[in-house]
Amino acid sequence: MALAAVLASGERGLFVPQLAQAPGLTLDEGFNVAAGVYLVDALEAQGIGSLHPAAIREVYGSRNYNPDHPPLGRWALGFMHEYLKGNADSPFVETAARPASAIAFALTVFIAGWFLQKWFGPLAGNAAAFAVAILPRQFAHAHLASLETFIGLAYAACVFVTADRCTLKSAPPGWRSFVLPGVLFGLALLTKMQAVFLGPAVGVWALTQWKLKAVPRVALFGAVGLAVFFIGWPWLWLDPLAHVKEYFARTTERQTLYCFYWGERWADADVPWHYPWVMFAVTVPIGLHLLATLGLWRSRSLQFQAPVEFPPSPTVADTPHTTRSWGIDPRVQLILWAIVVPLAVFTKPGIRVYDGERLFGVVFPLWGALAGLGAAILLRRFPGRTTAGLLTVGLAAQAWGIPALNPFQLSYYNALTGGLAGADRLGFERSYWMEGLTDSFQREIVAKIPRGSRIDVAPVLHPIYLPHLLRQSPILQAAGISLAPYDDKRPDGSPYVLLFQRRADPWTSLDPPPAGTTILDEVKRSGVPLVTLLKLP
Repeated sequence: MALAAVLASGERGLFVPQLAQAPGLTLDEGFNVAAGVYLVDALEAQGIGSLHPAAIREVYGSRNYNPDHPPLGRWALGFMHEYLKGNADSPFVETAARPASAIAFALTVFIAGWFLQKWFGPLAGNAAAFAVAILPRQFAHAHLASLETFIGLAYAACVFVTADRCTLKSAPPGWRSFVLPGVLFGLALLTKMQAVFLGPAVGVWALTQWKLKAVPRVALFGAVGLAVFFIGWPWLWLDPLAHVKEYFARTTERQTLYCFYWGERWADADVPWHYPWVMFAVTVPIGLHLLATLGLWRSRSLQFQAPVEFPPSPTVADTPHTTRSWGIDPRVQLILWAIVVPLAVFTKPGIRVYDGERLFGVVFPLWGALAGLGAAILLRRFPGRTTAGLLTVGLAAQAWGIPALNPFQLSYYNALTGGLAGADRLGFERSYWMEGLTDSFQREIVAKIPRGSRIDVAPVLHPIYLPHLLRQSPILQAAGISLAPYDDKRPDGSPYVLLFQRRADPWTSLDPPPAGTTILDEVKRSGVPLVTLLKLP
């Protein structure tokens, strides 16, 4: 279902033109796909010889290799790209790699549904899968050749498998139960930095369950994970201590990025402590928040009980009131710790945070799974077809943001802010990843400016962005359009300006534009501009 929905809202989407769009290209996609294609090309060239020390030095020691992220997600993007690229002239085509993210998202939906149905019955599983599938910003990431969907999958898989294999009520599970979770921890580390949150989440959870008896088991979990991480990334082999330090130091030793929040521009290390909690609160549909809270709270009454049945029998409906346990189900406890730890880390002053919910996006599929549990509990408490019908309609209503904003669900805000329009008035970011340059908007551009024109672009966050963007835009190339960074001090500036509405990096000369400026075209959702084509006087 999730895979079909993502693909249906891609380049050849169904139903209406707004749904038949994919988001425009983002900066990070270029780095990810280029790195993935580089690794796959090296594998094709070296074959089994890729494991030879000389080959490893040649591939991973080359200046062409970018070690800013581990390779697992980029391998997936690279393999998908090679499968779908066709006979393109460009070294790589980003859109050919995007279906890998869609598959990863579908697997995340499946895993959430599978474990919730295993623990709490088919209704909880189906509702959990649906809730995860309709998380607007995660749905949007599944359209991009980025690493966010892959780390979401790896993180969720580790949490669910650990909760499933390592939960015993009376005594600590055997040591071997922690081996597979440790492997999944390692695979998550091989995907993206956010995997480090799994260590403290599993550690604190295990200590609350079994106290000091948990220590050797958590140590095994961590040791296996670190071993998989080291074995799976040959770049670390070249200089283990230096490269491990280099990788983990990148979170602090990097250029400053900016964040727009509550009407102010903040440096990434100065963002207010409440930023992650507020962004978490306003970027998930309210109905899912209510169901997840219910699932978390009422799971105290479901500890190790029979699954929820549908239609619920009177016996099953009464079972929540027969337990004497007041503790939250241990499996739900681990899910909760895996949500709280990332949010708590980004609460700490001085920790860099930017790009909306992206850096703590791993928590959202887990919260969606708890929403599925809440739906099952609600139907158990109020059995009957009327409740089931209302619940179905209510869940479906939570998905409105996906078609309403497509393909810009990264700009989704819930009713707590009044949607995107209300969030804009409150001073939230409109479009942090600047994905507004869709194919349809490119066609509007070439129809409204002379062939061979130069367009100045604002803002430009990296020198490689514009050459990369033009290389991936055959519509602009065919019209002879060139792109250059906007600079209001440039004497030969173009009258045509493409303004991405990223409020964290504004140009005062364009906010507002000078008198006499004409808006040639713009992309809006909920009345809020996301990207605008201007003609300056």
